Amino acid sequence: MTDKKQSTELVLVENEKEISEESKEYFFQVDFLKAAMIFLVIFDHMVAWGVKSEMGVTLWERISIPVFLVLMGFNMGKSFQKKGDVSLKQLYSWSYFKSKILRYIVPFLVLYGVSTFIGLFMYGFDISAMYNGQYYPQHGIIHLFIGFLPFWGPGNWFLPVIFQSILLMPLLYKAFTKKPVLSLIMCFVVEIAMQLIVFFFIGEITSYEEGHLVTLFMTSVLFYLSGIGLGMWFSFGHNLKSKRNIFMWILFPISLAFCIAYQFFAFRIRIDGVSLLRGDYHFLIFPYSAFLVLLALKFLPQKSEGRISRVISMIGKSTYHILLIQILGYGMITAVWGTHYAIDVGFGPDKILDMIFAWLLFIPFGVLWYKIDKKKNLLKRVLYSINLFIVFVSLLFLTFWGQVFWVPIPLLIILIYAIAALLTNFIIKKPLKTNSLSLWTGFLLMTFIMMVLQMSVLQPNEAWITLIPIGIVLTLAVVGTILDYMNSK
Repeated sequence: MTDKKQSTELVLVENEKEISEESKEYFFQVDFLKAAMIFLVIFDHMVAWGVKSEMGVTLWERISIPVFLVLMGFNMGKSFQKKGDVSLKQLYSWSYFKSKILRYIVPFLVLYGVSTFIGLFMYGFDISAMYNGQYYPQHGIIHLFIGFLPFWGPGNWFLPVIFQSILLMPLLYKAFTKKPVLSLIMCFVVEIAMQLIVFFFIGEITSYEEGHLVTLFMTSVLFYLSGIGLGMWFSFGHNLKSKRNIFMWILFPISLAFCIAYQFFAFRIRIDGVSLLRGDYHFLIFPYSAFLVLLALKFLPQKSEGRISRVISMIGKSTYHILLIQILGYGMITAVWGTHYAIDVGFGPDKILDMIFAWLLFIPFGVLWYKIDKKKNLLKRVLYSINLFIVFVSLLFLTFWGQVFWVPIPLLIILIYAIAALLTNFIIKKPLKTNSLSLWTGFLLMTFIMMVLQMSVLQPNEAWITLIPIGIVLTLAVVGTILDYMNSK
């Protein structure tokens, strides 16, 4: 009986693989949209509202999160369709949760550890100062249990939405396979119900605690269910001219009219001075962005093989890691300047350069992190991750400390190391072997620790002490690399 059961399970697994391979679809349009939207997210977190309000951002820049939500539903719908007609229990399989844990939870935990340490360092290892300076009163302790980082950065609110969607998606997909029209309607109903609960049971915010409670609702995936539901609906057919999508020709002009009124005429739905709809993303906003997604799916190529297209696709696939890396980066900026809005008055040449610098910093490092996470060798993933985060935060420290024309020697050593690593991996294209990589990562880590000690513990006249352990580990790394090279001959 056991052999028969195992044989049946093996056949099911093989069939699932065959179905996946035969029905596998690639949508360049999705990667293009995700890549474009992550540029807008970084823009949004850098440009203050006083500047953005004059730029009509509701119609072009604030579409980033709605588009991501629609694509979230679209991608999961397409992914589940590859499995064929399976039960809800099979959708909630261990392989499903394992893939999501590796894709989302593990990188989050890595960021949690790294950002907390960097935050403590920047606040003099005073956890109360970090909590009060970076996190409170906008956020409360309760938010730490749903995916907020102690060393907060903009965009953090979207992480709980992603995590909760992992639990919801199989159920939502199954509902759409059984009763698609009813399921889509219920997505709107549930979201509207969430808005009404906030309005009637909380109403006007009169305390930080009430604000924290509203944030709990606004970081719930149910608060944005209509956007995800539209994406799930499109996964079963995204032809803009098909009868099943004719309702979008009705919802789109309504949503567009609301967006225009919201942006240019300060239109808000209020009752007794209290907003009926909380936040910038809701069922009156989503159809506009959803329609743009349909246009992209129709008019952009489904496949594109050029070099630029491959770069776009890689950025699109790396958007989660880019989001995480910019949370850390903007968090560090907030710790230094008290705000992450580096552009708060106009768009002069210097501000444009700041914006370009942010894109050139966050996006490549996010892509590198994504590529590191795709490596099969666990040790190499760990070593490369240590390298990535040390170099990333060091570049930001350089921008902070360089403005006062002083940079600690360990930081300069890290930057020289980063240049050498860049040449080795991407110009010469001869990455170090694992043993040598371990030695040089140890050197980099020691140098970073010495920098932390110099900045937080040692007196200025004691800075020379840091060079002793750095020199020792450097010698070991050089000798070890030579021996490793000789042994390979």
